[in-house]
Amino acid sequence: MRRKLRSALLCCMVLTMLTGCATEGKNQKTTELKIGTLAVADSFALYVAQQEGLFKEHGVEVELIEFGSASNQSTAYEADEIDGMMTDMVVQTLINKNDDEAHLKVVAHALGSNATEGRFLVVAGPDSDIYEPQDLEGRTIGISENTMMQYLVECYLKELNVDRSTVTFVNVPNLSLRLDSVIEGSDIDAAILPDPLAMEAEARGCHVVIDDTQLTGNYSQSVIALKDRLMEEDPEAVANFLAAYNEAIEKLNSHPEDYEALFREKVAVSEALLEQYQIPSFTPDSVPEPAEVEGVLSWMRKNELIIEDYDYEEVVYVGK
Repeated sequence: MRRKLRSALLCCMVLTMLTGCATEGKNQKTTELKIGTLAVADSFALYVAQQEGLFKEHGVEVELIEFGSASNQSTAYEADEIDGMMTDMVVQTLINKNDDEAHLKVVAHALGSNATEGRFLVVAGPDSDIYEPQDLEGRTIGISENTMMQYLVECYLKELNVDRSTVTFVNVPNLSLRLDSVIEGSDIDAAILPDPLAMEAEARGCHVVIDDTQLTGNYSQSVIALKDRLMEEDPEAVANFLAAYNEAIEKLNSHPEDYEALFREKVAVSEALLEQYQIPSFTPDSVPEPAEVEGVLSWMRKNELIIEDYDYEEVVYVGK
């Protein structure tokens, strides 16, 4: 009788435990994130994480949504259609300035953890007499006004002791038009271009006046940024997202040849440059340094793009 009673009690306990586990499994919530990307190399590690199933493996559902322009991506974020994006700190800060409810924080570098990542060139046309940085004095440079590219050119000129007051900036937001204009030499004397357009400019005979991978300062940085309320409401999801992202970077850096087909699919590169434009290396577990953040913010204040001060922790997620 006692044996039967013990067996019955044991069965009840096992059933209770199994029921509890099943209920717990049903109640577990997998966070879903929508992340904006652009068809540039800076976004590529996100696509590697998606292809390898690393987001799911780390317990977070991520949908990557590609946008045709940075402005469309920002509009989608402000409309609460995405939870984060690959962007830069100028765009991030302008969004934060305009909408406290949509505050963004940097959680990782995309490219630019060091000066060799994410190359920009200042080039002059094939028939130009501009060869050295000092030759830019008294000339025009095609930029995108009030963006990271204007910030970069001003940083370059300052480091290289080029008199900024003698240089005129011309707003040419469209990169392809900027490339064509500098080659023709009609509207601008020089232009700032990122790879792969910078590589195309070289291939078409442009003079390389400034190569930012050869400078002392590290200025050109793209970042992955998420809604700051995620850090408050679901820090585990942020940690899982970053674990997947960093694992993807390790895989990509170790075997870039495994992702060449994906790179050709996701990154806008002309056919002529496909062989020449190599998959860049990324740096895992990296965020901008305080001095790098302040460099961007102080430039934005100087140019009256913002008036308020931001602490480092308001811009970059430092974890919990």
